[in-house]
Amino acid sequence: MIEYAQHLLRANPLEFYTAVVATLGVAFWMLDRRSLKAALKATKGAEINALRLERQKAEASVEQSFATFQLRSQASRNAWREHEWRNGPKLRSPLRSSEEQKEIQQLEVAARANLEQFKASAPDPGSFNVEKLADYFSEANRTSLEFARLASQLPEPRNRFH
Repeated sequence: MIEYAQHLLRANPLEFYTAVVATLGVAFWMLDRRSLKAALKATKGAEINALRLERQKAEASVEQSFATFQLRSQASRNAWREHEWRNGPKLRSPLRSSEEQKEIQQLEVAARANLEQFKASAPDPGSFNVEKLADYFSEANRTSLEFARLASQLPEPRNRFH
């Protein structure tokens, strides 16, 4: 083989240099292909980590919205208790709760149902289907907005003297 290369170099140096350049081109193409595969793998890993982080942010946002709703409902419940203490309770059975307390309780039940529905809509943690995750993120936004809407419906007592 070495003799053939020497004969080719002496007989036609242009063909020899062309063969060397072509061989080097193939070798560099294979190296480039390997590095491209490694870069694609690293990029995919980074995208997966970004989606995991975005999912955690969405879930934390929903949990925070739910906690805010719970705080507002408790504040509303306390405001009604204080209102009844200051103004005297309505004439009713002591075992029966007021209409406002029932309304607060219904809103809390609706909020818990929304939270459970959101948790049930979560895609598999190992799955990184972009469409499913996009739907999940929009569901998270919708659920947070629903908590804000329910919080705005909480009844607040009005002062009789204003």
